[in-house]
Amino acid sequence: MLNARFAATDTILSALVSNSLGILDEAEYRRMEDATVRLFYEGQLLQELQYDPASVKFEAALSQGLGAGPGLYRLEAMAPGYDPVFAEQRMPRAVAIESLRVEKDGAIDDGGRKADGVKVQFSDPAGEGNYYALELIYEALDIKPNGDTSILFYYPLYASTLDQIVQSGNEFQQLFTDKSFDGNRYTLNLYLYSGNIDFEYPNGRLRARLLSLSRSSYLYDLSLQQYFDTVDNPFAEPVTVHSNINGGYGIFGLRTAAEAVVMLR
Repeated sequence: MLNARFAATDTILSALVSNSLGILDEAEYRRMEDATVRLFYEGQLLQELQYDPASVKFEAALSQGLGAGPGLYRLEAMAPGYDPVFAEQRMPRAVAIESLRVEKDGAIDDGGRKADGVKVQFSDPAGEGNYYALELIYEALDIKPNGDTSILFYYPLYASTLDQIVQSGNEFQQLFTDKSFDGNRYTLNLYLYSGNIDFEYPNGRLRARLLSLSRSSYLYDLSLQQYFDTVDNPFAEPVTVHSNINGGYGIFGLRTAAEAVVMLR
């Protein structure tokens, strides 16, 4: 099994390599400490990942982010006694957030109660089959008299939406595709329950991160959550977690992100 999900801004690459077992196998899972893991870009070796006993993963430190080049990334893993495995992905193009708006008591939740509204607007590239995730983060700032700014604390915000295109993933709470608005400007409407953000803090702000996912990243995150949703449910349909590893199992996925920030006071 090979499992790795990289972002364009990552300076630490991390990949899990292990054996795969069937449901009736009695053997134990083991980490492939003696494996060789390499990342290529357009056929050229970009990085060889080394085994780290502390994380039990293969890792590599980069001097700068992985990058958002449009070329083909290929991740390969080889281990003694096993056939080599690989997967190929292209880094998706980041899509800019054109407008980010927050309004206290500006939305209605699924129970008909007032909630704080968040609107995220962007223009979808036409004809590409884009896959998205959205993250919202509250940040409290400390602004010095000389104008310097530091972040006192921050935390993720768990938003909800009545928008039917949005589904819940395992890593990402908001997952959606552009099937219903391909090539058009779209506004995603969300709500936060009152009290999740402090509108009275002098320098509080909301950061929105619109992630563009490779198709495999999207399908893996969605199917993984669907798998966990069916655990211990005898009436649920079985779920197969998405895999794109040739010769084995697992996921190699890529993503980029665009951000926007709005002050809350």
